[in-house]
Amino acid sequence: MELPRTTKPDIEDREAIDIVGKVIQGKSFDNGDQKYRMLDPEQNEIELKIWASESDNYDIEAGHWYLLERAEGDEYKGDRKLSSNRGEMGVTLLEEPPEFVKVPEDNHSPPLVEGGVLAVDIETVSTVPEHQLDLDNSDHIELLCIGVGFTPQAGSPGRSQVLFREGTGVDDERELLEQFCEFVNSRSPDQLRLFKGDFDIQHLQGRGKRVDSGSGLEDRVREIFETYEINNLDPLGTLEENYNTPNTYWDIYNHSLNPADWRKDHPNYDGDVDDPTVSNKDIPYFGERFLELCDQKEITREHRTLRELIRHYTVADIDPLFDETE
Repeated sequence: MELPRTTKPDIEDREAIDIVGKVIQGKSFDNGDQKYRMLDPEQNEIELKIWASESDNYDIEAGHWYLLERAEGDEYKGDRKLSSNRGEMGVTLLEEPPEFVKVPEDNHSPPLVEGGVLAVDIETVSTVPEHQLDLDNSDHIELLCIGVGFTPQAGSPGRSQVLFREGTGVDDERELLEQFCEFVNSRSPDQLRLFKGDFDIQHLQGRGKRVDSGSGLEDRVREIFETYEINNLDPLGTLEENYNTPNTYWDIYNHSLNPADWRKDHPNYDGDVDDPTVSNKDIPYFGERFLELCDQKEITREHRTLRELIRHYTVADIDPLFDETE
């Protein structure tokens, strides 16, 4: 059987394509949908999605090569993905890799980490209304806090903490980034670890550029991501779908905010507006109020309460990253 030599760059939005690839990960979700990560013959990573209504038509396992026929292209923001084409996609298991694949089979194995691991996760506030927010634009984002955790030895539990911005001013955000640089460089880790961290890396550097007052902060932030090895974890699904993360509940904290006030009009919130669980859509609003209270220069009960709420939420995103150190 002659196999197609198509690769990820050949995928076009809403167009059918025949392609071969090796499945390296698969995940089923609570709603019945399935997602797979696969490598094409040139080792480009492609995501394949199969909707719940079509999942019974396919039997796909990680570690095997498959021929996909009539898969449908799905391009979003330049990233080319595949879907099962409303059940029209055909899947054939290949007994061996195509002969034209030259890359060793184990080239995708993650490197072993022998020394220190430093985990990073940022939380942000927005500078524009939600309907105008462009998450790729560092002018629309400001840093609220930076969650960091460190273990000196891979495989050992990490110790996590949150570096907070202490006011709404540019100087406050600059000081937060200075703290971050000091925290990382003083520990000199063998690896920085993030979960789907493109957003974090982009905006740590983007905000460093924007608040630099000539002190060289922009360069110091950039050098962190050039100096240390980066392990940007990118499994299928969200952090909560991959790890047992503790929830943060806004209704057990004493503060003046009601998330229903912003959730009901939020363009990307589709849950129960009275859900007591804090989501990533809520943090910018809690963060904005926290920073306002910081500016008052008086440590009130609400200030302490919101600080603890944000700290708990952020640490819950950091601690699971050390599960990957084994």
